Amino acid sequence: MSDRHHRSTLLDLSGQKPLAAGRKQSVYDHPEIAGLLVKILTDGPERRRLFPRYSEYRYGSYRPWHREASEYLSVLNRGNAEIERLSRFYGFVPTTSGPGLVVEKLTGPDGRLAPTLREQVRATPKGSRQRDLLRAEVEDLLADLSRARIIVGDLHAGNIVRAAERDNRLVIVDGLGERTLLPLTQISNTAYRAAHERRRRNLMRTIERAKHHIVDSSAGLVPA
Repeated sequence: MSDRHHRSTLLDLSGQKPLAAGRKQSVYDHPEIAGLLVKILTDGPERRRLFPRYSEYRYGSYRPWHREASEYLSVLNRGNAEIERLSRFYGFVPTTSGPGLVVEKLTGPDGRLAPTLREQVRATPKGSRQRDLLRAEVEDLLADLSRARIIVGDLHAGNIVRAAERDNRLVIVDGLGERTLLPLTQISNTAYRAAHERRRRNLMRTIERAKHHIVDSSAGLVPA
């Protein structure tokens, strides 16, 4: 296959600016399909271990994507209605910026990327009714995840958004799957419940302690 033909089969992101960029990945509008996003890894080389895990050998820096895809497929296989609490997964694609992960684009009331829970918590004063309502919504989300035994190994406020596409409910957009070497949560109800409760406490503690910051109206706050 010629280099020219190879490049013609790649999804071209070269003319785009990312909609969002974090420490580990950047997010772009899909250049050909409206309503989809393409995630691109931006972090440095994977840390090398003396005896690497099989997943490190197999997937390298893309291990988190493999975990997320595996957990999403598991939820699909079980037919859980709570899958609506997750952004939809549309597979992988070669791009001009390297491998890409294609996911559903979730938006806020202004049509921009859906505001994160972190943004919304920081926009509500401690002790306010708005903060209390947010906590109640988070508890509702976590109850749905627990009911369906959905594993979110990286559960934090930056991985949760309020999506217009889900009637403004909270949705997980990153962090699916178990990160431990021995994923007992996948096979043991007791291990799952213990891990889920630990992650729930940590998240609720973060919400409780978050400082109030003034933000613009696009943050999509819960009405007081």
